[in-house]
Amino acid sequence: MERITQPTILIIVGVSGDLSQRYLLPAIRTIAASDVLPEQFHIIGITRQTDLHIDDVLPEGDNSYLREHFELWQMNLAETSDYVALGKHLEDIEARFNGPAQRIYYLSVPPQASQPVINHLGASGLAAAPGTKLLLEKPFGVDRSSAEELIEHLTQHVTEAQIYRIDHYMAKEMAQNILSLRTNNPLFRCTWNKDFIEYIEILALETIDIEGRASFYEQTGALRDFVQSHLLQLAALTLMDVTESETPIPERRARALAHLLPPDDVTASAIRGQYQGYREQVGNPRSTVETFVSLSLHSTDMDWRGVPITLITGKALNERKTEIRVHYRRKVEHELGNTLTIRVQPDEGITLSLWVKQPGYTNDVKEVPLDIDYGEHFDILPNAYERVFVDAMRGDRSLFTTSQEVLESWRILDPIQHTWSMHDGDLRLYEPGSTPDDITAGASVR
Repeated sequence: MERITQPTILIIVGVSGDLSQRYLLPAIRTIAASDVLPEQFHIIGITRQTDLHIDDVLPEGDNSYLREHFELWQMNLAETSDYVALGKHLEDIEARFNGPAQRIYYLSVPPQASQPVINHLGASGLAAAPGTKLLLEKPFGVDRSSAEELIEHLTQHVTEAQIYRIDHYMAKEMAQNILSLRTNNPLFRCTWNKDFIEYIEILALETIDIEGRASFYEQTGALRDFVQSHLLQLAALTLMDVTESETPIPERRARALAHLLPPDDVTASAIRGQYQGYREQVGNPRSTVETFVSLSLHSTDMDWRGVPITLITGKALNERKTEIRVHYRRKVEHELGNTLTIRVQPDEGITLSLWVKQPGYTNDVKEVPLDIDYGEHFDILPNAYERVFVDAMRGDRSLFTTSQEVLESWRILDPIQHTWSMHDGDLRLYEPGSTPDDITAGASVR
């Protein structure tokens, strides 16, 4: 990969948080070792703490590059004057660069803290500086109305082209491979439609529970946490048109989402569950927050009309996996079918199930997997945050979520949220370690 040439200043707002030490700074360190970062590159870690030392935020390992290119900058995020001072410091760095640099602000702060920071970036004039980009973590609202308000607020200070909304699932190597698989292999390119595909399943299953994040999960739930962002984005990659190469990928993803219909009958199409013990963990004996969702959608796109798309996610389940299963159509009901499985995580890879004749004197057949383990063929699988940083520096917006995609995803889910808010009689309680089939087959309880 060619080295990025544009001088760059990365400003991490909230550098003392766990995200920086576990993911952001290690990602920068790895990119630097690959000689991809620009020669003129500098990192500023913004913190409110006056006594924070650089060793308090650096990850374990060899940090020689980070020590040379990283500094802490203490400021009050509620004071516009501190942003003005930061702007002067950025100008000093650019003077050392002998020219302007692109400025990338990574807001590694809680969602409620993002809006004030953006306000001050606008009021101080920093947001209007040429080459300024804003990297934002989810969530992007809690419904369509709040998402519209957030987008309106953002566009008062920055343009849509400056906004890079991060969905780290989109940056995973196998998620990006969906398009390559569909585009570069005639076998799939020619059969990727309703004529050959019977139904599609997209799963993001976890064995862990909420792990102490009671406040966050009580306000969010599985539908907002995983379906709105990760699963619908994977669905968009699976359903989008790959033939219109001149059209930007985010625009094609948004078009695919626009074709997805909210369920006519939420009770029949959207199943919610909650694992036993959740209410005790969050200290709310009447909580109806879902930790499991199974949602069936349909598309109006002519290529996908009549093909059910099922999205499944949940916590405290029997296994951890994120994968896309494409079930190929059978000519008759009793006929055997083929399934293509794209494993996003863990054990990244692709499996195609084939039916082959068993050895012997009969014509009995057996299902055999044709398996590609990505780790066996490639030595290095980049971390999702590495891809986020590299693409943002290059100005490649392909894996970042646009405002239109956010609004379309909430359009799909708003009717479900409304129905669930009206009653809780369909909530299914399940034992930790259950399978999705256990839950979807179970009875509704209060």
